[in-house]
Amino acid sequence: MPIDNIYSLSSIINYLTDNGVSPTKKRGQNFLYDRNTALNIVNVIPHSFKRSVSCLEIGGGLGSITHNLIEVYKNNFTVVEYDKALYNYLFSEYGEKANVVHSDILEFNLDFNEKIDVYGNIPYNITSPILEWLLNKNYGKWNYAVFMVQRDFALRLVSKEGTDNYSALTAFASFLADIKLEFNVSKNIFYPKPKIDSSVISLIPKKVDVDIIEKYKSVSKSMFHNRRKTLRNNLLNSPYIKLDIDKVESILKTLNIDKNERGENIPIETIEAVARLL
Repeated sequence: MPIDNIYSLSSIINYLTDNGVSPTKKRGQNFLYDRNTALNIVNVIPHSFKRSVSCLEIGGGLGSITHNLIEVYKNNFTVVEYDKALYNYLFSEYGEKANVVHSDILEFNLDFNEKIDVYGNIPYNITSPILEWLLNKNYGKWNYAVFMVQRDFALRLVSKEGTDNYSALTAFASFLADIKLEFNVSKNIFYPKPKIDSSVISLIPKKVDVDIIEKYKSVSKSMFHNRRKTLRNNLLNSPYIKLDIDKVESILKTLNIDKNERGENIPIETIEAVARLL
């Protein structure tokens, strides 16, 4: 049974109630019901950037974004939904037009014939794993990504060194992609209503040396192992890499890094240089 209007709050509530579907906080299920926001998300990719022919949506939910993505990508559209009830709904509504897959996105590989565009309204509790899945596990397999995430998470991703929001996650994600905060989204256009606002971000993959990705990840995590410690002490006491004092001192000297500098002040270019020395 279809929803009368996927952009009507009352229609969504009636459908969920009639079908015994309860949005779960554990899975971060907050359904967008604003048409303009859904359209803005689909149209984030600028005209100057060539869309891929194919598209993947992470977690279609009740189809507010799905509905518009299918209009753009036609028969080259795949949506992956983990929740069985929501998968059944999406399959009944879009199964003839799209490839609707019941799967955990973290176990789904982007094994398409070409690089694809990726969209998703990402649950907060698995935002970091999904970024790891996209940026690292599926490196080289995607063209452009548009995600809606919690606003505080978006601010972490686009922060710069020397700021409170700068973190290992920032450093790692920024090494692998150019990330931009596109626009903010009010919490008042979701059901159930979340506690904080969201932001839509775009990601364009960077070309990097794949041989140092894991080493870069280890270095960036080491830098922030203890934010109150210096970079020197964090490298020496890191659970992610094993370095003796001579090696650490050599790295700092080679790269002309002050031994009292903290990781939060180190730009991604310097992290990459450390990774290359290792």
